[in-house]
Amino acid sequence: MNATLVENHAQLSTDRFEPIRRAVLSHTTMEQALAWFRSQVPPLVPLDLVPQDEFSYDLLVPYVDGLWLSYDTS
Repeated sequence: MNATLVENHAQLSTDRFEPIRRAVLSHTTMEQALAWFRSQVPPLVPLDLVPQDEFSYDLLVPYVDGLWLSYDTS
């Protein structure tokens, strides 16, 4: 079972959101996400890792056109 949840908080159109959703849905580990960040042109660089508690963090990644990706990790 894939526990990855991809939400469209920016209310992007389906045409804009689907490519992002498909890419991010495959990120079941941070290693996979980081590899994908590096493969983008230009590469995506995480900006911040925000602790939520002793086990969970939010990884914030600037994306194209002023969008942000936020990964909830634990």
